[in-house]
Amino acid sequence: MKKLSKKVGYIIKFIISLAFFSVLLTFVKSNELLAVFSNINWLFFCISFCVTLIMVVASCAKWKIILDLKSDKQSFWELFKIYLVGYFFSNILPSTIGGDVVRSYYAGKIIQNQSYSAVSVFVERFSGIFFLFLLVSVAPLFQRELYGSASVYIPACAGLLFAGIVLWIWKAENPFKVPNSIALFIFKVFHGIAEKTRLGFLLKAVLSLEKLYNTIIKKLNTLREELQIAVNAAKTDRVFLFRLIFLTVLFYLLTWVNVYTAFRTFNIEVGFVSICAIVPAVMLVAHVPVTLLGNLGYFESVFVFYFLLVGVDGAESLAMGLMLRLKMLTMGVVGYIAYLLYKQKHQLNITMDSSED
Repeated sequence: MKKLSKKVGYIIKFIISLAFFSVLLTFVKSNELLAVFSNINWLFFCISFCVTLIMVVASCAKWKIILDLKSDKQSFWELFKIYLVGYFFSNILPSTIGGDVVRSYYAGKIIQNQSYSAVSVFVERFSGIFFLFLLVSVAPLFQRELYGSASVYIPACAGLLFAGIVLWIWKAENPFKVPNSIALFIFKVFHGIAEKTRLGFLLKAVLSLEKLYNTIIKKLNTLREELQIAVNAAKTDRVFLFRLIFLTVLFYLLTWVNVYTAFRTFNIEVGFVSICAIVPAVMLVAHVPVTLLGNLGYFESVFVFYFLLVGVDGAESLAMGLMLRLKMLTMGVVGYIAYLLYKQKHQLNITMDSSED
């Protein structure tokens, strides 16, 4: 039954991908898209692939400095291969196993500490997400008129809200005291109503919400504990803090360059300031998990929608998005080769029917 539900989920996501592409192809004329593809600048094509490789290297370097905090210093090349394997699982394989889970598993085998390996992957990922929350709020200052669009100011407000929640969870001595008091009061009121009215469905709904709330609080407590590891390291090791910030900032600078070079691959001139202003919002919205294979279809649609706000033609944005997709797939294929070689060397295997995310 569980396997059947997963297959149904895959089919639904595949249909959603097709739906997004269908909308794109009705919105963007095929002859316009072909005209863009016929005008390739091969120099920028190669440069664009190099930028993607540097982005992966920067992310892996950040993961390494976190992993090295509580283990012997690991070979960068070994961790880079694992990072590529994770890229394969995240962007090509239609599996319930995420790339972060794979990275955590393999690295945990190397350092013989699965718990800290998972923490290192979390901190590497979360530091980038936290910076993105801030960036999506302030980047539109490059073109302040963008704040007039709901598709920009809503992600900007959400970014500020999430960043504030993270800081509150980290800094407050007991951040969940007030929410717990409010939640307990609400659940008590609804339990009383359910008992008096004897409505079974209401009682089940309240119990479900209570269970969901407790799960969320448990995960937030785990988040707080894991954040504390990085915070303690930053307090005692300024070099670590500098490297963490530098590599995070470098990655996001490269995301701008990545989009710019992808546009230039088709000799499309888009102002770098416009790219800086709009890309953080695109990254936040485009990575909401909607479809399979690295959000196939949805990812490209978000780029087309947002770049229309800065006056870029839909066919040009779609060509750029497909260029980014090509680079993701290429890195995924390299990751697949690394996976085959790494699995054979270390005799490790991750079953495809795992329930892990």
